[in-house]
Amino acid sequence: EPYMDVAQIRLKKWKRRGCDLPYIWLQYERSLCAVLATGLIVVFPFTGVGCNSVEKKIYVHLNYTVPCVRLLNATHQIGCQSSLSGNVGVLHVLESEDNLDWVLSKGPNPPYLVILEAALFTRSIMMKLKNGSNRVAGVAVVAPNTNPTEPFSPYTTCPNENTGVYTEKYDPAYAHCNVTVWNPLGNGLAYEEFDFPIFSLKDDNDTQVIRQCFLDHNQVVNGSAPQYPLCAMQLYSHMSAVTDTATCMRRNDINFSISPEGVCDPLGDSNVWASSRPINTTQKGHKNSENVIIAAARLDSRSFFFDIAPGAQSSVTGFVSLLAAAHALRNATQEAPPNRTILYTFFQGETFDYIGSSRMVYDMENNQFAVDLDNVHSVLEVGQVGLRSDSQLWLHSDPVSRRNSSVNDEVASKDLNVTVNQPQASQPLPPSSFQRFLRARPIPGIVIEDHQSVFTNRYYESMYDNAEYLNISYPSNLTADEQLEHITETATVPFTLSPPTAEFKFIHLSSEPTFLVQYLLANLTGTVVNVTKEDCQHQREDDKDKESSVPPNGTQRESFCVRSTVHLSKALSPAFDPLKEYTSTEYSTWTESRWKTIKGRIFLVASHELEMLTLGVGVGVLVTSLLLTYLISSKADILFSSGREPTNATY
Repeated sequence: EPYMDVAQIRLKKWKRRGCDLPYIWLQYERSLCAVLATGLIVVFPFTGVGCNSVEKKIYVHLNYTVPCVRLLNATHQIGCQSSLSGNVGVLHVLESEDNLDWVLSKGPNPPYLVILEAALFTRSIMMKLKNGSNRVAGVAVVAPNTNPTEPFSPYTTCPNENTGVYTEKYDPAYAHCNVTVWNPLGNGLAYEEFDFPIFSLKDDNDTQVIRQCFLDHNQVVNGSAPQYPLCAMQLYSHMSAVTDTATCMRRNDINFSISPEGVCDPLGDSNVWASSRPINTTQKGHKNSENVIIAAARLDSRSFFFDIAPGAQSSVTGFVSLLAAAHALRNATQEAPPNRTILYTFFQGETFDYIGSSRMVYDMENNQFAVDLDNVHSVLEVGQVGLRSDSQLWLHSDPVSRRNSSVNDEVASKDLNVTVNQPQASQPLPPSSFQRFLRARPIPGIVIEDHQSVFTNRYYESMYDNAEYLNISYPSNLTADEQLEHITETATVPFTLSPPTAEFKFIHLSSEPTFLVQYLLANLTGTVVNVTKEDCQHQREDDKDKESSVPPNGTQRESFCVRSTVHLSKALSPAFDPLKEYTSTEYSTWTESRWKTIKGRIFLVASHELEMLTLGVGVGVLVTSLLLTYLISSKADILFSSGREPTNATY
């Protein structure tokens, strides 16, 4: 079908020159390209038919495409994918929800590939498209340059409800968000499965080309169907893994000699942690060591689309605030060491059933961490603290563990020098890493949030939870380096200047946000050592961290050596390593499918009748050529023979 468009392109060129190209010529040229596509080399006396560059003339490739990908857990799969060769559909720009009838029933040229503006990317519309997927080839969502006015959260209303502390065993009254629905704006789209691809497109020149192609070829006028050729789109996002985590991990273990590639990967990264005083990391499980206070925050975020997860309020505000606190306490703890060691901990993978915190608790319980769980005195977690001028801080605690008088005495300490609020005594903990510690044993702890009950974050775990949402902006005349030094108006209210984060990464490799926090924490809490680069690299791994900084009056970054207590630890669910229990209900079982090609492109398509005619002509020419070749070959001795020369010829 792509070869049909060469004729249309040439027709437009001839008309621009004031010529009327005969219809029979148009058909003949289309047939020519079809014949050449079958591999039959035929020379025709036509010029200008450069089928070696047909692909470039036919397709307009989209430069910025971000897909929804497939994720799997112990029971099912979620996300999106295309067919192996990509999904092709006639473009239809959806103007309103009422316009869905054209896609789902009235349109004469299914399947359709639907273009959505961000305001129409709702659960109502997406579920209707999902239910009519036999007429839907895919969906492309045009991401706006500014945040929408309406709230949007593709996450669930009760985050991580099955892997937190509030279960039927702990206290049925608090299970499944029975008391507080933390994210009432959540529509759950990120946890649905779609059997067609869904892409996010940047609102730029590509999307303008798409809209113009639709207006020129596909727009419905007075209810009548548009005429061929029609503008179509093709989306590639085929996923290798199917069914569930146990199935994909079993297929990973089968080492085919022809194709040894895996089909999925466990979600995993690294936790970052540092102590206010050095801890011996060579000996695991310090049962007799002094007690530690864990100061925690989460690093990861997610959204509906892969790798678009800024997480400005949901995660960045928390870990930036904790970094600032660690920096502020560095000198104070050195001059007057506290009675207990502070363990600054940054967890990865908390969005997916508390991967990082559950792994640290597991390692503590099994003597695989520098500190034993019995030596954890308490936990202080910094959650969403995207403060605005009219917002407040709230200290959340667990009402169940506080029934223990010793725990309650620690939590209810009044010697605070800051003004904070506490919810009612019956209010459970919001979704937090602290819940995984409580799941192991009753530990005193609090979670600092900017909300009393439901989230104030209107874009929780979405692409719109970004710097714009926190009103962070810079003057247009500042350079990139000057922006690093600039203090915004927003930053004077909360604790943040929030950089963007990437979505939670995979396997055992540390992601860029993890390394960023590791180096920042080392620089903010460590001590600069005046040694050479070579000497720094030869120091013990647990004694050093190399950092980069910008000189005060220059833009050239210089390296220097820092001695710190910063370490990385595994943020990989115990269900994969070491337990290999892929159907576990205790630990996270999330995996991500592998893929090979992610791309999108638009082009013109001809009618089905014309395609069949072209195919028929091509097959006819092929059969005729084969027949002629056979006849010529069988009569070659007659057709190509020459008269014999006399044997006694005289020269």
